[in-house]
Amino acid sequence: MTAIALLGAIFGAGLLTIGRGVRRRPLRLDALVSRLNRPAFLTEAPAVPVDQRVPPAILNSRLFARVRGVVTPGTARDLRIVGRTADRHAFDKISCALAMLIMPVAFNTCLGAIGMALPGGGLMTTFSGFIGCAAGFVLPDMLLKSHAATRRRSFEHALSSYVDLVNVLLAGGAGVESALEAAAEAGDGPTFQELRSALVRSRTMRRSHWDVFAELGDALGVEPLSELAASMQLAGEQGARVRLSLAAKAASLRARQMGQIEAAAESASERMGLPVAAMFLGFLVFLGYPAIQQIINS
Repeated sequence: MTAIALLGAIFGAGLLTIGRGVRRRPLRLDALVSRLNRPAFLTEAPAVPVDQRVPPAILNSRLFARVRGVVTPGTARDLRIVGRTADRHAFDKISCALAMLIMPVAFNTCLGAIGMALPGGGLMTTFSGFIGCAAGFVLPDMLLKSHAATRRRSFEHALSSYVDLVNVLLAGGAGVESALEAAAEAGDGPTFQELRSALVRSRTMRRSHWDVFAELGDALGVEPLSELAASMQLAGEQGARVRLSLAAKAASLRARQMGQIEAAAESASERMGLPVAAMFLGFLVFLGYPAIQQIINS
């Protein structure tokens, strides 16, 4: 009875906390002013489709604001490259944590309906709920890191093609600015869209292409793009030097990609050997068990 009462009190406190957190709160004046003064071109995450946006009632809640406020710079870069907002990520963390918290309670309720119960009763259910809530809160961060790593590899592959194309245009007599813009217009996909947007910002704000590329590399967490911008700044604006620097950078990108592909292949080969080793070990145990059992009994 004590465990059931404790479980009920914790469940009621959780519902009260959720209700207070989801309750709509008024926006601060500085937040409204910052929205009005927001620049035309942002380095933050792009807009997401309407069906993926968080409802305004949840967006303005206190619990949502607290979870959204703990986003680290590394997480912000991961969100930027996958095209997801911090609001959506906070909503995923809260919803996943609540789902994992309620799951043990629902499972124990279903077992009680058929006349069964978990060992330990309500105490085990409470402990499982807390563990599941913590795991559900961290799970979106792990999935985000994996997705961001995949996007960065794809970005680096497309960047290598972009650098090669710019090098070809420079060798054909095109200027540095026209070669960068023509190469960006020749490709499709998220990488070339980001590069085209960066070139538009550069032309509109009258800034150097390499400065905008360096900012984009820092915002996305793509080191090769930042390194490319730094090497181009050192080369200056002369076509011959830029072409030599681009050729060297393209060669280094291809070498890096080949190294990553070979490392992934070696890792896959090692993982393929594990099932064979486990089967061989099980076969040895199967053969040796009768002999060992006979020696122990004798």
